[in-house]
Formats: sequence, C-alpha cells, structure tokens
Amino acid sequence: MKKLLLCLSCLVAFSFAKEKVEFVSPEKLPVVKEFMPAPAYPGSLGYSADSLYYLYGKSLRQTKGDSAILFAQNKLKAMLRFYGDVIGLSLNEKDFPETAVLIRSVLKQSKPVTKAAKEKFARHRPYQDFKEPTLVPEEESPTNFTSYPSAHSTQAWLVSLVFVLLDPAHQNEILKLGYDIGQSRVIAGFHYQSDVDAARAIASAIFARLCAEPEFLNKVQKAKAEIEKKRNSR
Repeated sequence: MKKLLLCLSCLVAFSFAKEKVEFVSPEKLPVVKEFMPAPAYPGSLGYSADSLYYLYGKSLRQTKGDSAILFAQNKLKAMLRFYGDVIGLSLNEKDFPETAVLIRSVLKQSKPVTKAAKEKFARHRPYQDFKEPTLVPEEESPTNFTSYPSAHSTQAWLVSLVFVLLDPAHQNEILKLGYDIGQSRVIAGFHYQSDVDAARAIASAIFARLCAEPEFLNKVQKAKAEIEKKRNSR
C-alpha cells in the first residue's frame, strides 16, 4: 500500500511539473514589429558594427567557448540547472514543481513573440553570412534565416527577470547569468549583437505584460514560497 501511494504521489508530482499555464493569450502579447526597428541591413553602419562584434565574439571562443556550447541548451531542465547553480539550490522538476510550472509557462509565452518576429524579418545568421562554422554545428542550417531576434537570449533574460522576483537576494548573479547566456549566442556564431540586444528589450516587454496578470503574480508567489521553504529546510 505504501509503495502504491508513493508511486501515485510521484506520478502526480511529475504530471504537475509538466503543466503549462497561458498567462496571456498570444494575440495579446507584445508585437515586436510595432515597437522594435528592423535589423541592420548589409552595407549599413549597423551591420558593420554587428560584423565587428561577430569577429570579437569569435576571439572569445578559446576562453568562453565551452560556456557558449553549454548555454546552447535552453530546455526547462537546463534552465533550472543554470539558475539553480547561481541561487545555491539544485532546481529540478520533481523537487520544485511550482517553480518548474512557472518557468515552463514563461518559456512557452516567449515563443510566439520571437517566432513572429523571426518570420517577419528573416535575417540571415552570422555563420550563413560569413560562411564559417559555429560552436554547435548540429544546430546549423543553410536556409534557416531566423537571426533576429535571438530566441535563446529572449528566454534567458525573461527567465532572469522572473528569478529576480523569486530570489531578489541573488539578483546580480541572476542577471549576470542571463546576460552571459545572451552573449554566448554571439560567441557561438548564431547571432549578431543587435539580435541579442533586441532580445533583451523584447524579454522586458513580455515580462512587463506578464506582471499585469494576477495569475502570473500568484504563480510567482507560490514558486517563491517553494524556494524559501526548500532553502530553510536544509
């Protein structure tokens, strides 16, 4: 009987962690083309600046290349691990179901925003323009023109802002991680610097919209209480 109850409780916890909440319907989320400029075009001063940043990013691969490869992971499990490391907790779906639901939901909310912008602008990626390999060759595509904005960077900055709500005592470490994940996309060769800069503005816009929703704020409070409880029980 005890084994059965244990199995049932594990199943419930697993199912709960897989839950996703739509705090804002996609049509009510910020529309990138309405508040952000188009990406720089080849031959412009902006593109020249992006090209220089691309070369600078390449120069950092010897010292920051391993981190850039690691940060290419943007699924929930990896995000929980990255942010758990900086706040001093082993975050995972099983032990932190409320936090997992919140972050999973937030990641999902960002997708239609960046997807619509990528389709609208169809910007070539650096490795396509420069015809050079990236640090993660298995993710390259000769025809996937989706450089602007950076979805990885949008998600990282958005998740960072959420984690500042959950653990303000570690705000600087959290924000540094979000910033570093964004810069890793330049170092890896998948994005221009302006793609990443735009992503941070877009993430901030999504975050502001989420904060206008009582259900989002309620989920934040539940996740925050969960984190505090786990920390105090150690």
